[in-house]
Amino acid sequence: MSSGFVPRLISRYATALSLGLTASVFVADLFTPLGVASGVVYTFAVLLALKAKAWWVGPAVAALCIALTVAKMGLAPDRGTTELWKVIANRGLAIFAIGMTTILGMMRRQSEGDRVRAEETMRAREAELARMGRLSMLGQVSAGLAHELNQPLAAICLQADVAAMAAAAGPIQPELAAALQEIAEQSQRAAEIVRAIRRMARSSGPGHDPVDLNAAVRTIVRLLEWQARRANVTVSLLLTDDPFPWTYGDPTQIEQVIFNLVQNGIEAASTQRDGPKIVQVETIAGTSDMVAIRVTDTGPGIAEPGRVFEQFYTTKSDGMGMGLAISQSIAAAHGGRIRAEQAPGGGAVFTAILPVRRQENAAA
Repeated sequence: MSSGFVPRLISRYATALSLGLTASVFVADLFTPLGVASGVVYTFAVLLALKAKAWWVGPAVAALCIALTVAKMGLAPDRGTTELWKVIANRGLAIFAIGMTTILGMMRRQSEGDRVRAEETMRAREAELARMGRLSMLGQVSAGLAHELNQPLAAICLQADVAAMAAAAGPIQPELAAALQEIAEQSQRAAEIVRAIRRMARSSGPGHDPVDLNAAVRTIVRLLEWQARRANVTVSLLLTDDPFPWTYGDPTQIEQVIFNLVQNGIEAASTQRDGPKIVQVETIAGTSDMVAIRVTDTGPGIAEPGRVFEQFYTTKSDGMGMGLAISQSIAAAHGGRIRAEQAPGGGAVFTAILPVRRQENAAA
């Protein structure tokens, strides 16, 4: 038997034990001249009641004990006592003992609750400091990687462009030409991401360039087409024909947000065994000051919508839990936000909302 078994047992049945003890003391007090001694025994019932999970059980049992102490005087006057003032004094002392036990017990219960809350707060702060430490280390590693990868990526871009131009000059299979073109475009995109990481490492804010969301979505969907095809997922586009589906900021960072949302949608939809595997990407522009990209998938949905943007939170066995957190920070840096919801028919809906950039504003 573990050392904590008895305390857990008492806590579980504290209310029943205290009421049973209260009834036993009242019966004994009713047929014997206990006097002030009854209050001493009632205090044990109050102490038991204070162990109950509900805070009000202790005061309620104390009030019952006080009522029974007073009622005993009317039901059966103390035998052997001829002077009323002694009876009242004894009962008053009993009530005083019950009341003081209740007050001190409630104060101790509150102090224990404060201690538990303080410990939980301390653990939460320690966890937050640990996360900040990991993020700081991750930032240093990212800056170092960006510096080291800059030159190799530049060489890859150059050689891919040379190979593509050489392929265009002579007879070559279309598949090879397309592959070379894809290598050139992907390496250029990788170089842009590295440059964006270096800009963020220098703590510079996002740019203020115009970004066409329709064009950005088409670019990202084309980049992820191979992944969707391999996972047997259909990616459908529903792009607005509004003349202003534009925002402003760092084009590479905004494309990275779209990339993370669409890639997550493809990975979620690919886990479905039955039913369609679809990811729908929409751009939404209206008369308000915001534009949006909405990504809806037919995956299993979101177990904890309130936690998906937490750093290092992930439901993937091989995930790091940083993609959505980084995307949310990028959206916030651009004056926007990302909202996660459960889709009505199953699956998840992620909506990235960004400030609109209208032509008249740009001209001004």
